[in-house]
Amino acid sequence: MTPIATARPQIWALLTQAPGDNDQCLALAEALDRPVAFKRLAWHVADAAEDRAVTRALLADTPQAGQWREALGIHAPWPRMVICCGRRSDRIGFWIKRQSRGCTKVVSIGRARRPVAWYDLLVAPPQFSLPERSNVVSLSLPMARRRHTAGRGGTQGASPNGARVPVPKPWFTILLGGTVKQFAASERRLIEAARRAQAAAGRHGGSVVISTSRRTPSALIAALERALDRPYVYRWSDPETADNPYEVLLRESAALFVTADSASMILDCCASGTPTYVIEYPERLDLRRRWRRNLFRHLRRAVARCRDWGLGRAGDRLDRVQDWLHARRILRYPRDLRRFHESVYGMGLARPADAFDPEILPRPHRAAGDLSEASGIREAAARALALSRPVAAE
Repeated sequence: MTPIATARPQIWALLTQAPGDNDQCLALAEALDRPVAFKRLAWHVADAAEDRAVTRALLADTPQAGQWREALGIHAPWPRMVICCGRRSDRIGFWIKRQSRGCTKVVSIGRARRPVAWYDLLVAPPQFSLPERSNVVSLSLPMARRRHTAGRGGTQGASPNGARVPVPKPWFTILLGGTVKQFAASERRLIEAARRAQAAAGRHGGSVVISTSRRTPSALIAALERALDRPYVYRWSDPETADNPYEVLLRESAALFVTADSASMILDCCASGTPTYVIEYPERLDLRRRWRRNLFRHLRRAVARCRDWGLGRAGDRLDRVQDWLHARRILRYPRDLRRFHESVYGMGLARPADAFDPEILPRPHRAAGDLSEASGIREAAARALALSRPVAAE
């Protein structure tokens, strides 16, 4: 069900320039089945520093900032709850809570950018390591929106929005993400997977299709074009435009290869029912990140062992030490996409790209799955609604 729009809904969802973050907010908003207002904060910036500067300017106590907030709909009367995902919306969500003198509840999805106790509810997909707390809901998958797509078949290569993929089937589609801190975008790994796709296309009389995202470096596209024999390349445009074939590729490809950096694209592929293969990249950890990752693992292992051995108080003290380090940004709860990969592998929704055999046409498609239920979204929605019970009473 699409969230209901009303004149004065008591729940706001803060949407930014990041499609993956927005999908998480929209999925939770849909699951609430309550009136929701969508506040669009979708300006583009060069980097995190510029994002912080622009957000500070928006939240400043100046007439110009007030006019800007008024234009965006960020003004009183304040909602009972805000849903946010990502750095920008997180900052604005807490600003709204301060303006409401604590009446607005902050429901945040993903990374804890502030002390965990400050959040009214933290919804943690598997790639985010967060402690067990009364205000934390841990999910087995990121929250997925219900996909309303046409059935297989129909006009060959055409999607409901009119986009076409003008090459013969079966398609072996490579979906390219971009760069993230955790992984090095490996041309070697990418080309290895692409050559497997090309071997399959040659054997089964099909085509290799490459589809990029807004974050894809041009160097990766060029590397694939050099390595492959005339692949069909679709260069990213806004998903709402008529020529974007993303949905039809998800639905009608014989196999999907998706880069490891994009949790949202991996989830889309898994939900489509099309055989999905993750192109795994090597981790890019400098000495500082490696030290912090290892220290975090040692701390969590020590907490677990203390509790297993009946030393609950010692485990609780170590847990509080971790919270103290996180709150001061010394050792923050990390984001680890490999945890998400392990989750989709364990559920049989995807496999590593090196498991793809080009000699064998992939198994028949699964029925397109509603992964919203498998993710644990119902518990997250119920917990969020419990924060806003006065809304139901009204």
